[in-house]
Amino acid sequence: MRHAFNDIRPSLWRAFRLLLAVACLAALLSCVKSGPLFGSKAAAPVERETAAQKPAGGETAVEAPEAGSTEGAEIAEEDADAVAALSVGENCLYRDGAVRRLTLRPVREPLSIPACDMFFPLSNVEGAQNMARLDIRSQGLDTWRALEGPVQRSLEYALNMPANEPALARPGMSLTWGQVVRSLEEFLDLLPHLDADPDLLAQRFVWYGMRQKPLMTGYYTPEIEASLTRRPGYEYPIYGVPEDLRYGPVRGRYRFYRVDKGRVLSYYRRGDVDLRKVLSGRGLEIAWAKDPVDVFYMQVEGCGRLRLPDGTTRNVLYGAKNGHGFRSLGRILHAKGLLPDGHLAKEDVKRYFDKHPERMFELMAENRSYVFFRLEDSPPEGTIGKPLTPMVSLATDRKLLPLGSLLAFEAEIPEARDGRPAGKRKVSGIGLAQDTGTAIQGPHVDYYIGEGNAVAPIASNIKTEATVYLLISKEALING
Repeated sequence: MRHAFNDIRPSLWRAFRLLLAVACLAALLSCVKSGPLFGSKAAAPVERETAAQKPAGGETAVEAPEAGSTEGAEIAEEDADAVAALSVGENCLYRDGAVRRLTLRPVREPLSIPACDMFFPLSNVEGAQNMARLDIRSQGLDTWRALEGPVQRSLEYALNMPANEPALARPGMSLTWGQVVRSLEEFLDLLPHLDADPDLLAQRFVWYGMRQKPLMTGYYTPEIEASLTRRPGYEYPIYGVPEDLRYGPVRGRYRFYRVDKGRVLSYYRRGDVDLRKVLSGRGLEIAWAKDPVDVFYMQVEGCGRLRLPDGTTRNVLYGAKNGHGFRSLGRILHAKGLLPDGHLAKEDVKRYFDKHPERMFELMAENRSYVFFRLEDSPPEGTIGKPLTPMVSLATDRKLLPLGSLLAFEAEIPEARDGRPAGKRKVSGIGLAQDTGTAIQGPHVDYYIGEGNAVAPIASNIKTEATVYLLISKEALING
């Protein structure tokens, strides 16, 4: 009898497996009729959803992994496992849809989180507390989705960098460009869900505090009166990039220079340009300005908008610089006892030169730095080669806060009324390191406020201690 049972046991097992397969098929057909259908490993690659396609509300979703990818292995090895693992009501893939959604993978905590002399990681609780203080409305944003364009521009820059090379290298801590890219990509994926569930940013990112709180200053795109041709009242040249200005390694350092009779020399200083007129007559003038002080401060900002005599405007963007060190004009006048401390802004400097025009070029020449421009129709750009976003873009020291990186910050900035500063207000939100500046060294960030002279009283009077966090995706830290 025992031997007889052994003879029929394989047949019974095959019958049982057949019945089980039929039952699974029936359940799957029922699911198809009701709408949702789970995809297989061989599904075609899916592009990132556009803002218009992404679902609103509090559901948390990410794009499906590409065909053959091992990313998202937590979801399933096989379709049947995926069906068994996901409960009814969770996000599915839809056959009719243009939108493909999967539940976000569970948050994985890095086994170790690096720290260094300049950065320390916050705990999850501290990250959540800081997240609760962010208010993107203080940046003039109505929704987190408004950050999609600026973040995409940072991502395009970071994608052009070598993925395995360091974006940040400090003793004890190194971040690659690949990790910067992954952090920006994950932030883009979260944007449609942060209005309903902002805590996701605290849950899925490591918040790195700066051991030394940085100084925050402000900058903007000034508008000055100018003409594209020289005419009475428009006598001061705005120069394009000279053909003999070079940039490259000189004695182990990259610098701007010129070559004269085989000798490598530093490029001309401001005094050479303004007082000795060494560039005059070379056809380098791209426009002519009414006020030399306006051009000086446009060089400080690195870009500007020209208001032409017929009322139209043209943008001038940064072209190059002479490579000499920068000194604040207000500080130059203060050091000579010509302006009191606390009254060193552009308006104070202009009032002094209105009374003492004969000293203008002599004193400006003590700032040896000089910036050359190019005429453009495009909006102001940062060092990343992409348009700046008011109240979001920051100029940073790239050795400390890598270009393109995602930041959270909090600071008090001036308000303006009738063209003058009027009180303070708190701004706390998301920033992007998209620009650099000669004077931006070490723990110092420069906040881009916007275009036009209406924002000048705000930008010119920002000088405050800020709280800044570098945000890095936990998945980026785990996967390297």
